[in-house]
Amino acid sequence: MGLAQLFNYKKKRFTLLEVASDEIAMFALAFLIAKYWMGVTSLAWYWYVIVFAVFLIKPMMAMLKK
Repeated sequence: MGLAQLFNYKKKRFTLLEVASDEIAMFALAFLIAKYWMGVTSLAWYWYVIVFAVFLIKPMMAMLKK
């Protein structure tokens, strides 16, 4: 079993509180990166939309497949 498969197996067993905690931690990490790397926050608004759309494709496909 690879490391990615192990993490996916463990994450499937998370409760709602653990998933929410994980998401908030990732949100805080994103703010930390934005605070100390000014190049990220100086991008035009449409780059954020493009990144959002690209990373939303996989979860949407998985959700619509089921």
